[in-house]
Amino acid sequence: MKNKTQFLLIPMAMAMISCGGGGSSAAQINEPDNNAPAPQGLLVPLEGQDQLLETVRDSFTQVAAVNRAGTDSGFLVEEVVMDSAVPTSSESFTTTYTLEANVDEHDYVKYNGNHLFIAPSRGMDCCFIDDDVVFIEPVFEGELSEVADAVQAPGPDEERSIRILSTDPQAAKADQVGRIPLISDRTVEGLYINEDQLVSISSSSWWGVFGQRFADPSSWEGQTTALDIYDVSTISDTTDPDLLLQLEFDGGFVSSRRQGDMVYLVARHTPQIVGYHYYPNELQVIENETLLDGLEPEAILPNMSINGVESPLLSASDCRVTDRENSLAPETNGFPTMTMLIAIDLESQAVANAVCYLEPTSGIYVSNNAIYLTQVDGYGIDSRTLVHSYALSEELNYQGSGVVEGALALNGDKDFRINEHQGYLRLITSQRTGNQEDQIDHQLSVLQLATDKLELELVSTLPNSDRPAAIGKPNEDLYGVRFFGDRLYLVTFERIDPLYVLDLSDPLDPLIAGELSVPGFSDFLHPVNDELLLGLGQDEAGLVKLELYNVALLTAPFSLGSTSLVAGANWSYSEARYNRHAFTYQVVDETTDRFSVPLSVGFYSDETGYSEEQRLMLFEIDSKDRPADASIVEVGQISAKGEQWWDSRQRAVFDGDAVFYIDGTVVWSALWSDPENQNGPY
Repeated sequence: MKNKTQFLLIPMAMAMISCGGGGSSAAQINEPDNNAPAPQGLLVPLEGQDQLLETVRDSFTQVAAVNRAGTDSGFLVEEVVMDSAVPTSSESFTTTYTLEANVDEHDYVKYNGNHLFIAPSRGMDCCFIDDDVVFIEPVFEGELSEVADAVQAPGPDEERSIRILSTDPQAAKADQVGRIPLISDRTVEGLYINEDQLVSISSSSWWGVFGQRFADPSSWEGQTTALDIYDVSTISDTTDPDLLLQLEFDGGFVSSRRQGDMVYLVARHTPQIVGYHYYPNELQVIENETLLDGLEPEAILPNMSINGVESPLLSASDCRVTDRENSLAPETNGFPTMTMLIAIDLESQAVANAVCYLEPTSGIYVSNNAIYLTQVDGYGIDSRTLVHSYALSEELNYQGSGVVEGALALNGDKDFRINEHQGYLRLITSQRTGNQEDQIDHQLSVLQLATDKLELELVSTLPNSDRPAAIGKPNEDLYGVRFFGDRLYLVTFERIDPLYVLDLSDPLDPLIAGELSVPGFSDFLHPVNDELLLGLGQDEAGLVKLELYNVALLTAPFSLGSTSLVAGANWSYSEARYNRHAFTYQVVDETTDRFSVPLSVGFYSDETGYSEEQRLMLFEIDSKDRPADASIVEVGQISAKGEQWWDSRQRAVFDGDAVFYIDGTVVWSALWSDPENQNGPY
């Protein structure tokens, strides 16, 4: 791999040369010192294999000591699903709803205007709730937990494969024309389409939606992640698409993004030390020391296989470690799990680069310029979040780190809580207070990359001494969050739903501009335009609701009306409240937009008993060019007849007037103008 230090030295040297004066003596005074050390950040390059061994040994020893003492390690491990863009595609069809424009996200359904690609599920559909973070216990091959038995069982998988369906938008019909068989013990995490290529990302372990809280490092041992590239330029129902690249590497999948021809993978890797005791007694402590003393670099660093040919994925020189002398450094080492960034070039079908740092990650956010890895340090009072920035490019240059008060846990759609805009990184964090009268505080922090060092400097916060008003009433948790240019929309909730509008036009002096209280709350916020905001959440009765807000005047937002889904239901649930990929939105023209919301609806009566239905609700936003008169109009719905009880994932694709509704892996379709006359299942 390339030595990243050289990429950091060049711009610094050029900046120093450009500062030279006009006279000869001045030029001599301002000549750069070529022997001056490169600027250092919180993460510094490993000095060699000896430092790699020392760091990993210390981390393993620390974890075993914490476990033996019976105390909490204090780390949260969670997977990001991993997505502030308002979709404005010039295509006639919709694609995956993403957090940022021009940064694609993996999902189990992809569409290219001609074919639907649908990957099967092996994940769990339910979860446990712990405070405001969602967790699922991991399930490994041959070790199906009682929890998994109670929650769900997978459906028939004798022929597990990625389905390929051709579409006929004029008639709103689809037909299966191909398939890509899958290895039975792998989970497809998501797909990408890049021109004539289909990219499949899979993992060897089934982790459901999130990882395990305070997981010991052994949970990440022995995992592998794979990326396969297929040629889908010629699709046939008699032959499978050609496999162009088969990449597999050591490490558990965390998340990914795609920009242009480059896919960026984030993974975790824990060295597997056979016989190591994570909960040692006194004798086993000595055994652990012996194992660590004999540890070699080759046993620590991950390997990869490209089309069956094995080689190292990265070397010690590709990795960074925390500088313990840096004022931002955590008090203790992270557990021995390295975070890896891997850039894969789809055009050349090769690994372009790989880097790592020897700390865990709590989540990721990817802008059009950078990859930000967050690392929560503590989850109680006085918690804080470290942010590490890497360039979104083949070089994956480390750009610096920063720290903010509070915890930024990015599971689910919580990556809406971080955003880069015009050179500033804005974050919303939450902090437990220990005060029963007001148990949680929320803070906006604004960071900016320093020009003279590898650091994200804190430039402003809110609340502050000049603007002390709290974000949210006492004990109100944070729900919907959406950055949109110079604005930030926030929804907090305990009994009512306050919508806050923050003015971020001056990054050095953000302020709360307006506030509105309405019944219920919104989990998901979508900016229709500068003057309208759409909210998806829950009403007072617990049903899914939509609400349209007029935000033309920052200081005086107001509701244009709400709609509860569905009248007469005993309960309703929508995946789109928590997973943006389940929400489909399309700009039609200057006056009208279309969107869909998948819905699970439950009914009960003494006469008929209990029943449940899966529906795709279709809506339009009318008169969006006249915000005072704008409204949500229900167009109709498509019903999924029959139950896929083992797979509750739902997606939708619009292509012209056609709507394709994917319930699990089954497809239903109809014309937007005639949704009740539906076709399927396919």
